Amino acid sequence: MVENKSSIDWFTEARFGMFIHWGLYAAIGKGEWVMYGQKKPVKEYEQLTETFNPNLFNAKEWVSLAKRAGMKYIVITAKHHDGFAMFHSKADKYNIVDSTPFGRDPLKELAEECAKQGVKLCFYYSHVIDWHHPHSIHEHYNNTWDYQLEEKAFYNYWNRLVKPQITELLTQYGPVGLLWFDTSGGLSKKDSEEMVQLVKSLQPDCLVNSRVSHWPNFGDFQSKGDNEIPMSGEDTKPWETPMTLNKSWGYYEGDDNYKSTDSIIRKLVNISSKGGNLLLNVGPDELGEIPVLSAEKLEEIGEWMHKNGESIYGTKGSPFPYEFDWGAITLKGNKVFLHIHHNKWPSGPLQINGFKTKVHQAYVLSEPQQKIPFQQEHSDNEGLYSLHVELPKEPLCELSSVIVLELAEELKIDPAFIEQAGVIKLDFGHAKIEKEQNQNAAEWQVKIAEKGKYEVHLITYKKAGVDWKSELTEKVEVAIGNNVKSILPNEDDIVTDSETCQYPYTEIHSQLGVFEIDQPGKYTLKLHSNKVREKPKGPEIWQAAAVKLRAVKMIKMER
Repeated sequence: MVENKSSIDWFTEARFGMFIHWGLYAAIGKGEWVMYGQKKPVKEYEQLTETFNPNLFNAKEWVSLAKRAGMKYIVITAKHHDGFAMFHSKADKYNIVDSTPFGRDPLKELAEECAKQGVKLCFYYSHVIDWHHPHSIHEHYNNTWDYQLEEKAFYNYWNRLVKPQITELLTQYGPVGLLWFDTSGGLSKKDSEEMVQLVKSLQPDCLVNSRVSHWPNFGDFQSKGDNEIPMSGEDTKPWETPMTLNKSWGYYEGDDNYKSTDSIIRKLVNISSKGGNLLLNVGPDELGEIPVLSAEKLEEIGEWMHKNGESIYGTKGSPFPYEFDWGAITLKGNKVFLHIHHNKWPSGPLQINGFKTKVHQAYVLSEPQQKIPFQQEHSDNEGLYSLHVELPKEPLCELSSVIVLELAEELKIDPAFIEQAGVIKLDFGHAKIEKEQNQNAAEWQVKIAEKGKYEVHLITYKKAGVDWKSELTEKVEVAIGNNVKSILPNEDDIVTDSETCQYPYTEIHSQLGVFEIDQPGKYTLKLHSNKVREKPKGPEIWQAAAVKLRAVKMIKMER
């Protein structure tokens, strides 16, 4: 598929959007998969339409809330897997206007309000899974309690419902920013191409996400796995992380497992520093209201974005090929934004190694009159450039503080994997992967600034419910130069509030040993493990992996 280069700009400028999972399932309050999970018969599920009357829905309030939160676009479920259309569809009377006492088209009202307030409206559409329709066929998730698989005629569903409803969405609601397709398992490459062509023929500037197909190289942008934040260097095209505020997507009564505002902002910053977008989800209830706790979180995020949004919107990702322990970096023009998290606030000056460009001035983004002292150094012997930023003793705010570095010339950095404040973090996305003996090896070239002892940790993501000892059954071998150690990884440290990992995964750190570095310089670090995987050539099913190797981290021990 040829990417739509001319219309992708608004998407990469936006960086932050609102996802809305809202449908007939809100009347049950057990999430959007309740029909499948409880194997509810179609006739029983249809009865929900008789009393579904979300008369507290207010398009102006929804759009205003998104705007106050700093969100630039809204993606709402026009039809989810339960097959119920949340718009007035002439293709099927199983929709909110024709089948419920509500009798209004919320998507039309949202389209009008988004146009007024300058927010892009986008639609989610479940094009393959539809548990209501007798002829929908998915690779795995089908309604087999009402219908027989062998009696299904997919093109009846595809040609008589899907394509007509996509046509309605793209011809009756004005300009649509993007169509967000989902769960395309089993769809043929030909039908995938046909769907993209249909969208582009109706609205050439409408973007299409990668989930339109399970075949590789589809979509104007990459939809990451649910709640997945990728590794540094993992993506080559624009991308987006869909994420929930709590654990649910559709309204789930009693789900108060909300991420903290601080955690959400740290995740937004991390995503932006890698050049991605955050699509943050809310699940309105059966009355059409966004839950109070969700709204409160969005208001708090908006307060931070009002002061610091310049460091997010329209920025480029960090030029450094790794994450920093203290926070993250974004770029825009001649400005470098240092996002320093309050829980990682340095006790002394913030040192950034490999920063070659002369800095003109440094100041606090939210208070430009507050200047920040800094020093720059260069060691000819070690080829090391360093920037020292003299931070106040206490964090500037309770969330991420943003320091602006205004550059005197074009930004240049040392692109090596270089020690930063005694830490080197090596993502598997940047590793050279080779087959050696009966397992894969991941290899990095690292630049160590100080001699001494370094602890080496393996960072792994473990899926909820997985038994660690059943998955990690073989030793991991680590080599730095000629120093080799072999160890069976343990769950030595469980990170409960990770910048990059969240439910249904948990970040695990395993100690692999201590390595003595005799002198500064360049070293090869190599890790052998049966869990090392080659980089995927097509879409990766993120949540299929029981465990996933994320990074290797070197930490300098105290002198």
